[in-house]
Amino acid sequence: MDAKTLPLSKYLNVERKKLEKLGVFDSTLGVDTKLFVDPKLLIRSNIEEFKNSRKIILLYFAKLLNIHKQSHKSPRLLIQARDMLAVKEPQGLSIGYGNKTDRGTAISKTLANKILLSASEILAVGIDDEELIETLGLFIDGFGPDSMSDLTVSIIYHDFCKYTQKIAKDLKVKTQKYIIDNKTYILPKHPFKETCIIFVPFSFLSPLPLAVSWDQIAEAGFHNRKLRNEFNSIIFPVLKEILTEIKEKSDEEKNTLREGFNTILKIYRKINVRGYDLKLDSKGYYSIQPFIEKESVNIKVESLPKTQEELKKSVRDLIKQFERSIESNGGNKLLYRKTKTGVPIKDSPHNEDVSQTIFYLIADLFCQKANILLSREPNAGLGPVDFSLGKSYDTKVLVEIKKSTNKDLEDGYLKQIKAYKKNEAAFYSFFIVIIVKEVQKTVTELNPQLKRVKDIYEKNTKYNISTPELVIIDGLIHPSPSKLRS
Repeated sequence: MDAKTLPLSKYLNVERKKLEKLGVFDSTLGVDTKLFVDPKLLIRSNIEEFKNSRKIILLYFAKLLNIHKQSHKSPRLLIQARDMLAVKEPQGLSIGYGNKTDRGTAISKTLANKILLSASEILAVGIDDEELIETLGLFIDGFGPDSMSDLTVSIIYHDFCKYTQKIAKDLKVKTQKYIIDNKTYILPKHPFKETCIIFVPFSFLSPLPLAVSWDQIAEAGFHNRKLRNEFNSIIFPVLKEILTEIKEKSDEEKNTLREGFNTILKIYRKINVRGYDLKLDSKGYYSIQPFIEKESVNIKVESLPKTQEELKKSVRDLIKQFERSIESNGGNKLLYRKTKTGVPIKDSPHNEDVSQTIFYLIADLFCQKANILLSREPNAGLGPVDFSLGKSYDTKVLVEIKKSTNKDLEDGYLKQIKAYKKNEAAFYSFFIVIIVKEVQKTVTELNPQLKRVKDIYEKNTKYNISTPELVIIDGLIHPSPSKLRS
């Protein structure tokens, strides 16, 4: 069975530290990092290939707005403006899902039309600034960080190609010729797709681009008294406004909207954002791969499953190895945010996707050895089934992973029961809950919601009602033996 995940450094046969020294983000190919290219981070870049990137982006947006302003004269111009937004997903980007085989649009035509409609309303109140495109994520549902990131990369894709070509040459890694928009580049081949791979400087990455986060805009405004006052008096009223039917608003309302947008742009220009701190790793993504490398020697497979019962036993063995990684081998430390000195903050767990990624990478190693098909199935059926493991299309086991602090834990379990019963291809299902957070001192002191889930599981099991098998894993940070003795 072929691997579905692979560290970029391992694929290139280069040490992670060497990539970091060159400024390249060492992603895990095949896993969504949920880090995004923030256009603001390009402003002061001293990377040679990106010195003009910010200018290229703003010129692109200026051209887009100019075409859009004239689009009432011709449907062709409206289509041209829409197509400037509805760009293709950037090929081979090393921070997205590495196992995608298609190349869809980064922004759908429907969303592009919605963006243009909002742009029209903003232009109508007298705001004509190319940077307003970057702030539209604050107002438009669906224009999220992935869309903004993909649009940014698409506009300066050739700069990324030149950067990757240079780094690949410096590293002396295996490359081949690619012709992109009639330009020739010598780039590494992506391990999971018939395309090149594109390196991303970690100095460009952010967990959430500034232009789609009201919290960051507000926080920046609060650092400056004048901007804070403008934010309180102008921005919040603007938030209550609906960006439609601007023509029907009074001149006073239009002036308020115009002042609000000008203040947003003022704040946006003043904020100095920083790239993702790899050492602090505030989202927990970057610390996972080194742990998995150490754990790889512990991943054992007793036999290759052939029957349904053998498959169920294999998946249970996998879950036990995942449990051991968390409870005994230090994986629990990855589940929490950490201080600048690297100490886990026991009452500040990471998002659920960290534990899910750890499981996925361990499962990938296990399934390669066991010859089991592994896939992620977000939002499958009636509930969000995280993983599917099987021997064929109609013989598979479902696995879902939740934190004990998930407010929808009980609802998620009930939904998975329904999904499990309805999914004819799945003959068995596991529901894994990882206990996190220091407020719960021991694994035996289950929180009320998890206790109800446990009661449902035990009741269904007692009366032979089909139900996902519940597995509870201790993810708490416990005192070291020396501290216990003292």
